[in-house]
Amino acid sequence: MIWPVKKRGRPDTQTGIVLDPRFGGAVAVIQHKGTRLRLRRRARCIAPDDGDWRTELSTLLGSHSDPVNAVAPDNFYQLLLVDRPDVPAAEVAAAIRWRIRELINTPVEESLVDVFDVPAQARGSRNMIYAVAASSKNVAELASQIEDCGAPLVSIDIAELCMRNIATRLEQDRFGVAFLLIRGHQGFLTITRDKKLYVIRQMEIPVSEGTGLQDHAVSAIALELQRSLDYFESHYDQRPIRDVILAPSPDGVALCSALGRELTVNVSLLDLNELLESPSPLTVEEQSQCLLAVGAALRGPDVLEQAA
Repeated sequence: MIWPVKKRGRPDTQTGIVLDPRFGGAVAVIQHKGTRLRLRRRARCIAPDDGDWRTELSTLLGSHSDPVNAVAPDNFYQLLLVDRPDVPAAEVAAAIRWRIRELINTPVEESLVDVFDVPAQARGSRNMIYAVAASSKNVAELASQIEDCGAPLVSIDIAELCMRNIATRLEQDRFGVAFLLIRGHQGFLTITRDKKLYVIRQMEIPVSEGTGLQDHAVSAIALELQRSLDYFESHYDQRPIRDVILAPSPDGVALCSALGRELTVNVSLLDLNELLESPSPLTVEEQSQCLLAVGAALRGPDVLEQAA
């Protein structure tokens, strides 16, 4: 995950893989060529009914030797923003593990807990830290299925940090960018500036089955976006964010237009073709399917977290 499985060197090619029971599986193989990123391969599959991905993984990965970074489904983990304990750095993860024991769904002794810092807040003396908790059994099963296919798994990450990997490579990140991903009833938001992750938000989207995003859903998203932008500006004493970028999706153009009417910032739709070189241009649907796999394949050598 943020839970590292194996140590690695500095490979120029990495693979990101998503195994999500609701949205299916996806793989993206990205080669780093200096400052350029080349999408060497992508594939997707439908989720198996029995939760055993081994057959699908054999097809997705084939004969694979590049390092693999997997993405945990969002229902695998809980993400919490808590006060950073006043203990030495080496003891933070253990202290957080104790502190969140009553806040997580899985007994703490059966959980993996990771933490990662965000910049210190400018107002007041509170320093915050994100904690990620997941069932040890679920993480082990996910890792086992990937490794059973002979793939060199090096980490299991979370969607929000995969989004960060993409956002920090955008031109707008220099001055700050809010990056929003909508998946079904769930929204994920990151706010980054100059390669630093400041804010993560998860939001419930009021969507009726088969009707898409209605006006009340757009208003709810806009409200949560504005609150998050205000929080970033006030708590970190930062200049306002001027750009909100939406992850590619079939409803992306309409949502972009609707949010642009609700907000006073620039709202645009991400085009992965501007970030990646690929054998042929990716359609919006293809971009939507492989987005998190791309983010996982962009995982850098920096270590944000401590495992407990």
